[in-house]
Amino acid sequence: MISRQYNALESLKVMGRAPHEALGPNIEVLLWNVFKCKKDGWHDNFVNLMKNKDLVLLQEAILNSRFDIQFNASTEHQWIMARSFKNMRSHIETGVKTGSRVAASEYTLAASTHGEPITQTKKMSLASLYPLHDSQQQLLVINAHLINFVSLDKFIAHLNIVFQALKTHQGAVLLAGDFNTWNKQRLKYLQVLAASFSLNEVTIVRRPRMKHLFKHLDHIYCRGLKATNVQVHTNIHTSDHYPVSLSIRANL
Repeated sequence: MISRQYNALESLKVMGRAPHEALGPNIEVLLWNVFKCKKDGWHDNFVNLMKNKDLVLLQEAILNSRFDIQFNASTEHQWIMARSFKNMRSHIETGVKTGSRVAASEYTLAASTHGEPITQTKKMSLASLYPLHDSQQQLLVINAHLINFVSLDKFIAHLNIVFQALKTHQGAVLLAGDFNTWNKQRLKYLQVLAASFSLNEVTIVRRPRMKHLFKHLDHIYCRGLKATNVQVHTNIHTSDHYPVSLSIRANL
């Protein structure tokens, strides 16, 4: 596969328009690794799942495809995408994409230092700040996709980069994504690092998948937020990850 090297100057793209001025007090969230939108029927599932969602966090999202109009013409969400890989034949780019009914006041991407084997693809995280209803605080949302087929040291290096965004933020945090925690060492480091920033993991009841080495790869962490009504959509099979919906409320 022919790929383009990561270039920070051209890797952020903003699409659509957000209709609201602040999030909350109740915030509806969708988390989903969409498997590069490869499977037939994913778009119909996506349209149904994102109804009434205030925040949408996607991994393995794509750009330069027939689905672009969904995001470019959106009047329900502002979409921010951090691109890390471009197929030079199809021109399709992949990365993480965050949608919100409120325009981000700030946003920044961070790429892994190391690349995936063979393609040397950098994995991305996207940090966005959003105003909260009846509050001077802002919600920090981090959408992350962690590096996969590399040594533990390289995984740790990437996770440390992701958590850099929390170091200067004192308020509420939502950290979620595909963390590729397919062994105990990876999961343990994630848990310890999250605890050091006073993040609490949202309990997600699900069955591990054989393709993921019977480990859970998707995780959600919160600080200053209360999560309720967590739902794993096990009836949806248009990705190799199940979508996860949840409601959160800021504890201000």
